[in-house]
Amino acid sequence: MSGAATQAMRRLKIAELSAKIFGNTFNPTGVRTGNYILRQGFRAENIVQYYPSTQEMNLVKLSRMNKLFGMTFYDPDEIDRRNAYEKRKQRGKGPPKKGHGKRASLAKNKKK
Repeated sequence: MSGAATQAMRRLKIAELSAKIFGNTFNPTGVRTGNYILRQGFRAENIVQYYPSTQEMNLVKLSRMNKLFGMTFYDPDEIDRRNAYEKRKQRGKGPPKKGHGKRASLAKNKKK
């Protein structure tokens, strides 16, 4: 019996030494350590990129302040978008007036 116990102790010592050498964690009892979570990448950068930066938020606040105090704030992308919207509207491609859309026309046909 003592021979089997000493062999088990030797195996544990060898496992501990190999874990130290190769940089692995030594866990002879198999307890959950959460090491798999620590091995995952740090996700904070992706979360920070998802939300707008403080500079972008300040830009939005600045445009609101400019509207309140009558100053002009030019955004070339917004101007281009509005120009394209006006061109579409002139060609009759804008959104329909309230009560004149597809659903409203379908409802009118059903009533007849």
